[in-house]
Order: sequence, then structure tokens, then C-alpha cells
Amino acid sequence: FSSGGVMSQQEAKMILVTLKPHAALREVFGRQTMDVSVPGGATVRQVLDRAIGPFRGRIEQRYGLQGTQELLKSFVVLLNGLSDCLDREVKEGDRIEILDPIPGG
Repeated sequence: FSSGGVMSQQEAKMILVTLKPHAALREVFGRQTMDVSVPGGATVRQVLDRAIGPFRGRIEQRYGLQGTQELLKSFVVLLNGLSDCLDREVKEGDRIEILDPIPGG
């Protein structure tokens, strides 16, 4: 994730973050929670991009969304219960939740 192709010491250390999809997304992911391993210094957006990768086809088919950016615009994402978090750096043990959009909201 660093520029120049050289990993900083922080980035070289992998951390574990828990992803919890809610409602219909739980069906797409096929589980209630999943642990995602990312380099230290990763943002919520980068964690989601990594986690969504294997499920991209199912998400596109079910919701008609192309890629992580469209998903992030359509769903509510929380980091440890707080919104406005996509560019925040994650820490070991953090919990990211993806909630379906609220109809009419």
C-alpha cells in the first residue's frame, strides 16, 4: 500500500479485522462474520476491497453493482459502530459492518 513498492515496517505486519455483513449481504457472503487479514496501515476501504473480491460476481449479479466503489455508495459501512469511516486506518481486532441501505432514507 505504500508508494514506490517498498513496504514500511508497519505495512509488513499483517493484522486481522472482522467483517460482519448484515441482511441480504450475509446470504451473498454465506456467513455471519469473516476474518480478513490485511497489512498494517490498511484503510476500511482496502479491507472491503480485499474481502469483497471473491464475492464480486455474486454481488454484481444480485445488486447490479460493479465493483467495490458502487457497493460502498449503496450500503452503510461502520467501523466499530461509527460511520464516515472508509478512509480510516484499521487496527488489529477492529470490526467492520456492512448494512443494507435503509429504504426511503
